[in-house]
Amino acid sequence: MPTRETARRRDGRQRRHPPARQSPTIGAHLEWTERILAFPVRTAAVDEFLAELKRKRAGDLNAVLTTFNDSSLCREALSHWLRNGWIVVAPHSPLIALAGPEFTRDLTLRSFCGEPMENPPEEAGEDARPAKMGEKEANE
Repeated sequence: MPTRETARRRDGRQRRHPPARQSPTIGAHLEWTERILAFPVRTAAVDEFLAELKRKRAGDLNAVLTTFNDSSLCREALSHWLRNGWIVVAPHSPLIALAGPEFTRDLTLRSFCGEPMENPPEEAGEDARPAKMGEKEANE
């Protein structure tokens, strides 16, 4: 059986394979943050996921990762969200994410997607950090 490199037609001519396609607007390797924010469909999926977390404290993890359609991007985004404590995978289903212990309603789409905060709050005191989910209700 001929390999791809040596594949020939019956008439003896060599097959011509099209060159590997590259996106004209996206370079070779971008940071995962840029790979989400550069595509409106991915950005919208993350925005909806974040809105669900804010609204219901649970989000459809499967939907957002399916929309990414890129396994390395899924791994990088998921590890970022888990490492920051913003989400935890639901114990009853790996397709659902629950708001994690460090999740706040003040979380922006860009910071959720990995962009560094422009002006991080100073560590002067307790009032400088945003309230975590659940703390607001406990203080009232």
